[in-house]
Amino acid sequence: MAVFPASAASPLPEEFPSQSIRIVVPFPAGGSTDAIARILAEGMARELGQPVYVDNRPGASTNIGSDYVAKSKPDGYTLLFGGSTLVVNSIFGPRPSFDPDDALTSVSTVAEVPFVLATNPDAPFRTPREFMDAARSDPGRYSIASAQLDTYVEKLKLAASVDVLHVPYKGGAQAVTDAMSGQVDSAFALVPVLLPQLQSGKLRALGISSAKRLLPTLPDVPTFVESGVNFVMTIWYGLQVPSEIAGDRLDRLNKTVRKVADASEFAARLADMGARAGGSTPKVMDKLLAQQRAAWEALATAHPELVQKP
Repeated sequence: MAVFPASAASPLPEEFPSQSIRIVVPFPAGGSTDAIARILAEGMARELGQPVYVDNRPGASTNIGSDYVAKSKPDGYTLLFGGSTLVVNSIFGPRPSFDPDDALTSVSTVAEVPFVLATNPDAPFRTPREFMDAARSDPGRYSIASAQLDTYVEKLKLAASVDVLHVPYKGGAQAVTDAMSGQVDSAFALVPVLLPQLQSGKLRALGISSAKRLLPTLPDVPTFVESGVNFVMTIWYGLQVPSEIAGDRLDRLNKTVRKVADASEFAARLADMGARAGGSTPKVMDKLLAQQRAAWEALATAHPELVQKP
């Protein structure tokens, strides 16, 4: 029997993960997106037995961080915490330097975050229907403030068939302040952005944009659909990796993320922020992104003026 030296033996496959994992968040530190990613990182680190840390790379409407991951080594150690925003950018701009469908593959959804329309507590509106009815009766009189959510507000206006004035702000803080003081009639933002003001009574929620009420966070706030406005739109967050990743590593990451995202502790922490937790298979996340792409492409066709020129 031939005896071969140990150095000639076939190397054992590398155990994954064998080093720390980076989750790139294409938003600044301190916001709701960053907070969700950090809670996820904590859970993943416990499950994988390796450090999992958040790397904030904001800029160019999330394109800087997304580009970094798309061009990184497909070894499973660099992940993108993204989703809906990249889809919107690829249609309306600023367009990323890569094709998201080709360069990235889905790992799992993590959280769904709806939008909320809110007003000063003294405003005469209490539901989306009352606000939209008033706007139809007096076109152009009423205003909606938002921070860099032009396409989202236009989609709401299109769904409700109303002529309201969109007042864009560079940052959310001033938009919220002006809504509380009555300088603008309403504010439109993701629930986590306005939740502190809603809970303190400084703002009153009219409606949320999810298909179902946000339980247990805002149980008394109706959906737009309940109020007769066919408007369902949420931001989905999930993990993506470079497309060339090996199948076994993608499977390991998927199982880990789903275990964390579907845990009751994770769901409770996200509910406190105004988000809904939930993991998925890669195929389910792909389907979700495809549905959102189709909806945004329809808006771009109806309103080509919203599409940025290259």
